[in-house]
Amino acid sequence: MTFSNVLSALTVGYAAASTCTDLPKKPNFLNEEETARWMAHVMDWGVLSTISTMNSTLAAPFGNPYSFVDGGCGGDKSTGSIYFYASGMDQSMIDIESNPKVSFALSEASLSGDDDLEQKACVVGPSGDPENPPCARAVFNGALSKLENDSDEYTTIQEAFFERHASMADWPTDHSWFIGKLEIENIWLIDIYGGAKTLDLDKYFGVAL
Repeated sequence: MTFSNVLSALTVGYAAASTCTDLPKKPNFLNEEETARWMAHVMDWGVLSTISTMNSTLAAPFGNPYSFVDGGCGGDKSTGSIYFYASGMDQSMIDIESNPKVSFALSEASLSGDDDLEQKACVVGPSGDPENPPCARAVFNGALSKLENDSDEYTTIQEAFFERHASMADWPTDHSWFIGKLEIENIWLIDIYGGAKTLDLDKYFGVAL
């Protein structure tokens, strides 16, 4: 088998393990902006990192697993933007009050758990690992802002959360919930051998899934 054939085998598209049933397949690894956009749409959670305020003498990064959406089910609902349904009581949200700059990391390994869906390159074993380059990783950097509760954007994204993360609709109402939006300033991606890329934001937001 040639090297190009190996690469093609490693990057076959898999459906996402999500409540949605009409999510798009993984793009070819050469389509980097499309790959990052696919990750933002099909995945359900990642790791949100802030500058911690827990220790006033140590401005250390603080990573926290977070559910998210970029829109409702269906490629036509994808916005490319990253949204969080968050409580003001959560440490990450306390941190952004002092410094809104965050990063949000996604890994294709989060789709594991189903032999028919997971990317084989992500599975820990003789030929795979979440750190293996064909197991796509993307990091989104920017500032986190709060949506206005009476905006159309808020209503649309809240519906997307309740569609894709149904249990959120039943969470306690006294936890100061709000929807936060990551205003993306930079996207770092690695989805194949040869090093990471910094993506073109205009191309990223211009992708049609």
